[in-house]
This record gives sequence, C-alpha cells and structure tokens, in this order.
Amino acid sequence: MLAAAQFYQTTISPFTRPGVPILVILGLWYGLHRAGLTPRAWATGVVTTALLLAWWATIDQLAQSGFYAAHWNIMRPLCWAIAIAWLVPLMRSASIGAALDAIPPWWLIGLQCYRAGGGLVWLAAWGAGRLPATFALPAGIGDCRVGLFAVMVATWVYLGLRGWRIAGIAWNVFGLLDFLNGFVLASFLPYNFAYPGVMIPAFLAPLSVDLHGLSIRQLRRAMGRESRPVAALAT
Repeated sequence: MLAAAQFYQTTISPFTRPGVPILVILGLWYGLHRAGLTPRAWATGVVTTALLLAWWATIDQLAQSGFYAAHWNIMRPLCWAIAIAWLVPLMRSASIGAALDAIPPWWLIGLQCYRAGGGLVWLAAWGAGRLPATFALPAGIGDCRVGLFAVMVATWVYLGLRGWRIAGIAWNVFGLLDFLNGFVLASFLPYNFAYPGVMIPAFLAPLSVDLHGLSIRQLRRAMGRESRPVAALAT
C-alpha cells in the first residue's frame, strides 16, 4: 500500500493536479462544440474556463506557499464554499445543460477515478504516522472505493446496461456522502499535511463536488428525455 501511494505521489500526482482541470475544460468545450457554439455558449465557455484556471492557479500558489496550511481553519471551509457557490450557476446555465447533453454520460463518472489515488495518499500518510487512523482510514478507504466504483459504474453507463442512469446517480450520491464524512472528520484534525497532498482538500475534492452535481444534472436530463415519449403516448 505504501509503495503504491509513493508511486502515485511521485509519478501520477504531478500530472493529476493540472490534468484534472485541463480534462474538465476540454470536456466543456467538446460539449459546447457539439451542442452548437452560439455566442452565449461561447461566452459561457470562456468565463467558465477562466474561472476554473484562476481557481486552480490561486489555490495551487496558496498551497505551495504554506498559506493554506497556516490558515487551515479558514481556507478549508472557504474552498468548499467556493465550489458549492459556483455549482449554483453551473446547475442553472442553459449552455452548460446543452453541453452536458452532448457529452457521453460515462465521462464525468469515469473521470473521478483519480479519487482512488487520493485515498492512497491518506492511507500512506497514516502509515507514515502523519495522520490519525480516525481520519485517514475512513477517508482513504472511502476515496478508494469511490474511485474504483467510478470505473465500474462508468463501464455500466457506457454499455447502457439496465438501470445505468440510476446506477450513475447512486454513485454520485455515494461520492458526495464520502466527502461529507471526510469534511466532518477533518473538522477535528489539526492540519499537518504538506504540498502536494494538500491540493486534495484544497482543490481536487471541492472540484469533485461540482463534477458530482453536473453528473447528476446530466443523468436527470437523460431520464427526463426518456420519459417524455412515454408521457406523450399515455395522453
């Protein structure tokens, strides 16, 4: 387990930290392009891209400088609040909704396979004596499960097997509950985690909340489209 975590931190993590927001941006523009790049959609794409890059770059610099660690009790809830506040317009935007309709629904689920790597980081920190078992074990095991289930559920959705929409929504709810559990446990944890691992609670985890919300919106829209013909026939 420790060897796997060290491999992740030294080999995969340097690509994951910038790679996740880049993949999100590419997915956004792919969806906007397929949905038709109207002037409104173009403006939405530019603003969303700029905000995401600014968010990532700012948090990355604060984490590297030690500012996040020095202000753990303020920065941790602030980063989550930013993600939740941003999710509101993302869930209401017509352009984002059209882009979600154009993106394969398995993609937003499969993308979060990186959660398994984050779980390994927590478990490695516990093994090295840097985190207590009361936080590291439930958070690490929970993240590993979410990441592994992401691959399984994404495959389920990709194949279009029976109940794939319900499975996708259930996985998203499970992922959100895992974050809620980790947030509550971390409230009793004195901060002692260094960069780059700090980017998990500082950026990747809050961003994942937005991805969960968008995936749920995408799957619910798919369920709505499927039910319309049935309702029309019934009338």
